[in-house]
Parts: sequence; structure tokens; C-alpha cells
Amino acid sequence: MFTFKRLLFRIHKYKRLRASHALALAQSALILSLLPQSAHAHAIAGDRVFPATLEVDDPSVATELSLPSVGWSRGSLDANGNFPNSTNIGAEFDLLIAPNLAVGISDGWNSQTAKGERGVYGFDSVEVSGKYLFYENDEHEILMSAGLVVDIGGTGAANFGDDGTSTFTPTYYFGKGMGDLPDSMALLKPFAITGTIGVAIAQNRSNPDVFEQGITVQYSMPYLKSAVKDYDLPNFLNHLIPVVEIPLSVGLNNGAHTWGGTVNPGIIYIGNTWQFGIEASLPLTAGDQHGVGVNGQFHVFLDDLVPAFFQPLTGRI
Repeated sequence: MFTFKRLLFRIHKYKRLRASHALALAQSALILSLLPQSAHAHAIAGDRVFPATLEVDDPSVATELSLPSVGWSRGSLDANGNFPNSTNIGAEFDLLIAPNLAVGISDGWNSQTAKGERGVYGFDSVEVSGKYLFYENDEHEILMSAGLVVDIGGTGAANFGDDGTSTFTPTYYFGKGMGDLPDSMALLKPFAITGTIGVAIAQNRSNPDVFEQGITVQYSMPYLKSAVKDYDLPNFLNHLIPVVEIPLSVGLNNGAHTWGGTVNPGIIYIGNTWQFGIEASLPLTAGDQHGVGVNGQFHVFLDDLVPAFFQPLTGRI
């Protein structure tokens, strides 16, 4: 029978970023990414570069690696009167199959601890995904993609929501830059929005389906310098993208109609072949978490870092 606790597992699982076991690859990518490179960022529409956001997936398809992705928060009040500390360490690897098609795999390790209580530890379910970029408009800085995300049942810890059954989430991804605004609104041109809309369909029909949506609002300092006006700001500032992400979830059936989500203000530093982001996590409801959490991520654009090695396996589909 479905319980409110089960829905919270699903909501938190949607919010957590995943961890793969490609440690050797990550170490090599980290070392190489610190060397001088001549490359282009991976998600481009016209003059717009969409960064890889931490909680709401961007619309691009690319060969890339997020490792590590780390999240910390305090959970809602438990039966013993504690607010447990929850930590997730994870990553995701995506591989470009065709210029407009990518597949991915991810996983994450979790810990939940509280004073005077025994700690709970375990992995998320392994997640596999596919994403197809079906529309690109350079003039209006638009990207649109469609994909499928599958959480594979039986590959994670029951303590963190894996009941042995899978979940299938068809998802729509979009990004829109504001570079087509009139010149009289030039300082608004660096703004962009991205977002996702999906429905997580539970294989176990006693569990709820979950409507998952998210949106980001971002202001690109690199765009301000390159496409609007160079204000001769310090070089460090010209690599920053302030961002606010809002991931949301709500149950659709089986008596589960509870909203959950966070508002995540933060900042991303973007280089030629890598980026680093850090965000606060502010709960929208008491059931999401207690107080402010924090998320951080190091991300490598492998197809820009080593273009001779990470090429699409086939032509455009």
C-alpha cells in the first residue's frame, strides 16, 4: 500500500543527483580539464551557451561527466524528534550516439544520520536515460529535446525507496535565451530560462505516478561580454552564471497529491571544457527538508575536452 513516506522517497529521489562508478575516468577528466584548451561549450543555440544546471536537466545532448555531485540537507522531523542529516554523493555519464541523440547512466550513494540513531546508508536505483534533440533555432536561441529516464528497480537500497520495481519518466526539455529582445532592452538579453516537464510512471501500480517539472532562470555574464557589451569586468566575473532552479513534484493518483520541491539560488562558473556550480536549497514545504541545504557539482564536457576521442558514433538521426 502506498504511504506518504513512499512519495517523499520518490520526490527526494527526483531531486538527488546520481553517482556512477567511473572513478578512473573522472580522475583523468579532472586532470585534463585543468590544462589550457581551445574548445567550445557543449549546449549552444546561436550566441547562447546553456550551462549544465545542477537540479533541472538542460536540453542539450553531449558526451559529458558530472562527478562529483554532492547534496546535503536536513530531513523533516522523524519519529524520534530529530532532523536527520541527509547526504548524497553521485554523478552521471552521458554519451553522444549521434549529433542529436545521447544516452546516459547514473547512480548515487546516500547516507542519513541523526543523533542517537543508527545511520542508514545505500545506493539509489541505477538510472539510464536517452535524450533526442529535435529542435534548434539559433536566431531565437531555442533548444528542445525529448527523452526517457528509467530508474531500474532492484538496483538500489530499499531504505532509499527501491521496492524492486522500475519507474519510467518520459520528459520534455527546453531552453530559451533572451538574445532576440530589442536593443533597448540590451541588459536583459543575457537572461535565459530552461525547464523540464515529465511524468514518472510507476511499474508497481500501487505506487503513485508523479508529475515532475522544473524551471531555471539564469543570467549569463559570458553572454553579456560576448554578445551585448564588454564592460571590462574582471575575468572571473565574465565566467559566472547566476541561476535559480525550482524543481517540483506532485503525486497524481493513489491518494498521493502532495507537492514537494525546493528553490535553489546559486552560481555556476563555466570554463571552456568544465564548470563548477554551487547552490543553496530552500524547501517549499516542511515535508521536503528542514532549513537550508546545499548542492555542489563539478562537470566536464568530454566532447569538448577530448574531441578526437569523444565523437558521435553515427550521423544525425
